[in-house]
Amino acid sequence: MPCLKKRLYKPVYFLILSFFFVSCGAMHSVKTPAGNDKEETLCHTKLVELESELTGIKQDQATLKYQIEKNNTIIQTLQDIISTPEKKISFLEKKQQLAAPIQYKIEALKPADLYKKARNLLLENNFSKAAGLFSEFIKHYPQNSLADNCVYWLGECHYSLKDYKKAIEVFKGLEIKYPKSEKVPDAILKTGYSYLLLDDFNRANHYLKQVLKQYPFSPAAEKAQKKLGDFE
Repeated sequence: MPCLKKRLYKPVYFLILSFFFVSCGAMHSVKTPAGNDKEETLCHTKLVELESELTGIKQDQATLKYQIEKNNTIIQTLQDIISTPEKKISFLEKKQQLAAPIQYKIEALKPADLYKKARNLLLENNFSKAAGLFSEFIKHYPQNSLADNCVYWLGECHYSLKDYKKAIEVFKGLEIKYPKSEKVPDAILKTGYSYLLLDDFNRANHYLKQVLKQYPFSPAAEKAQKKLGDFE
């Protein structure tokens, strides 16, 4: 490419300069004493214009050279990767190891141990980490007998973190995914509590009364009745 650039630009230089000298020579051959100053001024003006054009060409050439060198560097880097696949594999392996150490540890735990670890973090009021482990449990073991409990406790984590909108989303999800779970009454109750804390009294009233209607003899119903008495 550098050779091609030189072949492209050199003829341009010579063509412009040749045109300039031929033009000046032609004017000189027909000049009169009275027109000397005018012709000299005209030649000088053309010379300045040619110098400006040549400067612009050189700048374009420098820009093109920089771009070509940059592209060559990128091409060389890609060629190195393609020619040495073992380097690419090594890089990807390291990236994967850095990205998923926690996942490997979680998968190494048995479901019961993972659940116990998450519950301990919850009891220690470490709600963010507990939420992360409950989420991983649900992701890896959705059919496990403890999965519905994990969904409920995940909602409790968000509730304790005062992320009431997220808590509502999780509590409602429990009723949809695990409708026969023993945690459903409590999830509906906490949905009502969450709406109360968001000052949405209409929805809070709806879910608290839903607990009374669907699970009238549950401990959650007693709490719902008391809460309704507090704000009605």
